[in-house]
Amino acid sequence: MSYEKMTEYVESLFNVFNMINENESVKKDRRFQIIALVIFNYVRKMAKDNNVDLKEVVIKKPINLMPVFEYISHNNIQLYDFNTIHLEDVDVTRNEDLERYVLTHIYYITQKAKADAAKKGQI
Repeated sequence: MSYEKMTEYVESLFNVFNMINENESVKKDRRFQIIALVIFNYVRKMAKDNNVDLKEVVIKKPINLMPVFEYISHNNIQLYDFNTIHLEDVDVTRNEDLERYVLTHIYYITQKAKADAAKKGQI
């Protein structure tokens, strides 16, 4: 069963990547640079597979995360728990595991950004 809002999903993912990539702390942290690259590669693959031109994506703030959460729900994707995950839990040869890993990072990063903004009174 295909997801009907794939263009919006890819656009949301690209906006999340852009937010992460523009963050100064990411530029100083090699681990976050690698996470941003993994997310970008996933976004690029999803865009290609679904005929979405990333050059036409509009950068939006705030980011509409609804298509991401709907996609996760639609595909019944169970996110990893980073407090209990082990290296052997992710099989990098399986697309499903990579997608789950990327979406888990996106969830944790965006929810942390939302909590940080709330602390600063920005939302």
